[in-house]
Amino acid sequence: MTTSNIPNRVQILKEKFNNSVELPFCDLLPEATIQEALDTLEIKYRRRLFDPFVTLWAFLSQVLDADKSCHNAVSRVIAWLSGENVEIPSQDTGAYCQEARQRLPEKLLHCNNYLVK
Repeated sequence: MTTSNIPNRVQILKEKFNNSVELPFCDLLPEATIQEALDTLEIKYRRRLFDPFVTLWAFLSQVLDADKSCHNAVSRVIAWLSGENVEIPSQDTGAYCQEARQRLPEKLLHCNNYLVK
């Protein structure tokens, strides 16, 4: 029966995310898709290290991670940035945990029809 395979697929996907040291959602939820949602919802933002794209990818990874710590989320961002040839930020979690997540518009998190196609 195919319904018994669904939990196995979910578990496999979750393990894949947990085993990733970077931001696995940047491939599944591309910047262009998030930008389309931001435009549709008329959300303005400034380009920063923790812009809506990076913050959303880090937040989704943090929620699914067994650790769930801000330190682990920031470590994923740093690992991802190391492959992007940009200056690596401090491992201080304040910019992400105390600022970036608060700036992430709640209506962006509720716009499934824009982000999931």
